[in-house]
Amino acid sequence: MPAAVPLRRVFALVLAALVLGPTARGDDSATKKDPLAETVERMLAAIGGRTAWASLTNTINDSQQNRLEEPTVVRAVITMDFTRPRFRIETTAPGLRVVRVIDGPRNWRLTRQGTIEDVPAELVLEDQKWYAGHVYRTLHRIAARDAALRLAIGPKGRLEVYESDARIAWFALDARGVPYAYGPHADDTGSIFGPWDFIRDGIRHPAWVSSPDGSWRAAIKSLTINARLKDSTFARPATSKQ
Repeated sequence: MPAAVPLRRVFALVLAALVLGPTARGDDSATKKDPLAETVERMLAAIGGRTAWASLTNTINDSQQNRLEEPTVVRAVITMDFTRPRFRIETTAPGLRVVRVIDGPRNWRLTRQGTIEDVPAELVLEDQKWYAGHVYRTLHRIAARDAALRLAIGPKGRLEVYESDARIAWFALDARGVPYAYGPHADDTGSIFGPWDFIRDGIRHPAWVSSPDGSWRAAIKSLTINARLKDSTFARPATSKQ
């Protein structure tokens, strides 16, 4: 007849089984990693890291853009505030200077004719939507763990970003997590990224961006981050012409 097991030993064995649970049975499900979380971390690590992107407050992006219409080569400087919905887009070329500013409920633009006027209402809505799904602002919000965002892996394997149940952006990633394509909102075609080898203060930025057919292309010339933005940059000029 086997020897009796002390009662305290029985209690110890039962407690160990409860604590160890699946691991004690050889089930490693408790140690499996979240594929979505791994995808996000791999992407952020590939473009400079979560800390660098989360710390962004603004960017000033200066690029050369090539397009089909005249002038076919322009310089575009986009000043974007990540802390509140305001941005300034200034486009120049020989014989051309146009500016458009959206600053919350305030807006204005400088036309080709040199006139200062309100931005048309339909263009304001387009610009606000563009800002809501802007590629670099969205990356910042992902890095900062913005509670308003929901992330998911889409049916095409893309990293999808949702806000208020609507998709605002998607990113297609290579095996190392580097984004090679991106699209805002319902745009399933999107744009193509070149190598993310333009580096400014730890932030990696694509050297160029292109439409899939190459009809629009942008090559970065300089990037400023976390600048001291002045309200005067966004202020409407006092004169009717500039």
